[in-house]
Amino acid sequence: MAHPPTRPIVILGFGRSGTTWLSDVVSKVLGGLLLFEPLHPQVCDFAAEVCYTPSPALTCFNGVPTVANGVPTVANGVPTVAQRLHDHLGAAMAAVFRHRWLLRNHLFTPLEDVSQSYVDMVWNECPVIGFKEIRANFLVDWLIEQFNARIVFLLRHPCSVLASLRRRANFWNEFGWEQHYHMFLARVVDGWPAASALIAPRRAAIAAARTDLDQQAVMWALTTLLAAWQLEQHNLPLFFYEDFYHQPFAATRKLMAYLGEGSPSMHPAHLFVPSMTTLRTTHGLIKAESDYASHGERLFWQDVLTDAEAVRIMGIVESMGLDRWYTL
Repeated sequence: MAHPPTRPIVILGFGRSGTTWLSDVVSKVLGGLLLFEPLHPQVCDFAAEVCYTPSPALTCFNGVPTVANGVPTVANGVPTVAQRLHDHLGAAMAAVFRHRWLLRNHLFTPLEDVSQSYVDMVWNECPVIGFKEIRANFLVDWLIEQFNARIVFLLRHPCSVLASLRRRANFWNEFGWEQHYHMFLARVVDGWPAASALIAPRRAAIAAARTDLDQQAVMWALTTLLAAWQLEQHNLPLFFYEDFYHQPFAATRKLMAYLGEGSPSMHPAHLFVPSMTTLRTTHGLIKAESDYASHGERLFWQDVLTDAEAVRIMGIVESMGLDRWYTL
């Protein structure tokens, strides 16, 4: 029976932060598959149960540990969510569970038009080296404990992220925006006791967020804050989208060194040619995008957000104490 990779690469980040592009870069450089969002409802029948779940919720239920000696357990004859998640991710990374959605950034779209023989060939010929996911940002501890995962958390300017979310009108469709935000508040803000000391000083800003834009800014800020907190406990770094955009060769070499992959040779296509899911993205190849050198991050939101909206977003970010990474 196939087994998951010994030390899978797991790319995490807030939605629209460039995780698909970065996973595509890593896949091309290392010659293996980084699976596309195995916790998406398309492929995970309990996706709503694990979306935004923090690690402690998987290791303890009603005060009773659900993991013994690092192995998820079964409660009353029924597999725990931790067991189901462990089995689901393990089967996907071992290429036992094969769903073409998992290959979404390695196949052209629409997915249903790809022949089954080609899909089978990809599964049979290409090793799985990990996955990318935007719904597991609070599972850093669990992913390291269960899979010895090499975590890459990608951060992007909040105005760029929120502008990209606005462009992608159907982004929240899987559960609906209101349900997404409700799950985030219930599971992260109110359901993570260990993080309460970090969250407490920010509760006024959370309560003041009324519009979708404000709430998404709050969600970005808290995700970033808690990701940095989790990573710090493991002495792990953050990675920044803008570094890969502006200096892709240097940033990718730095990432490969962090992953223990040395300094591989890199063809420009590894870094600049977009993934199958971002065919309109050229990452600096065309003149308009090369203006990044003079416009900076503002290039990504200047035609989508008003100046007042950008100021409002960054006011929330500053109130959360995160302006040490990004400003206007």
